[in-house]
Amino acid sequence: MPGARGEKLLTASDLAALCEVDLKTIHNWVDRGRIPHFRTPGRHLRFRAADVAEFLKAWGYTVPRELARLSARVVLVVGNKETMAHVTRALGEASTVRHAKHAYDALIFAGAEPADAFVVDVRATAAEIDVNAMLEAIHRACPQAALVGLTDDTTALPASVTRIGRNDAAALQTLLVPEPTAPAPAAAAAGGEEPPLAAGGGSR
Repeated sequence: MPGARGEKLLTASDLAALCEVDLKTIHNWVDRGRIPHFRTPGRHLRFRAADVAEFLKAWGYTVPRELARLSARVVLVVGNKETMAHVTRALGEASTVRHAKHAYDALIFAGAEPADAFVVDVRATAAEIDVNAMLEAIHRACPQAALVGLTDDTTALPASVTRIGRNDAAALQTLLVPEPTAPAPAAAAAGGEEPPLAAGGGSR
């Protein structure tokens, strides 16, 4: 959703500065559908930090560290310190991983600071709360978030939850770390109005 709470937005001028181009070029890229965008009620262009980071990577630009941090997916881990360490190792720098030490903290975060994904250690959390009731409450509060249940048993989980083995780092990474977006083929255009291809624009 454009402009969600706490979401970093960039202006056309911000994007022009990052790409070292003028505003007309940004508007041309927008008109050609090169980058996701939306407009404010006053018709001003705005770009989500995550979309800008993907655009820069796809077209061979360097993604500034601050932008990479702001655009990282937020993953909330519900479980013990071992679960937190496992998820952090699996996701690496592609995500900002937060820890809810208690199940009730996860419910508070879901309402106050929604995450992009919730990873719940089913066995560890079951000692504190009805896990399925908690997962359903999180899904109601954050219907767009990915829900992951880390478990090695056959306990029934809500349909909105993806079951992954407790130590299956590869499956966790595949589910939660997005693949880089490949650039669309650049149309022949004069005046540098198309983003440079990754092979030639990496030094920008």
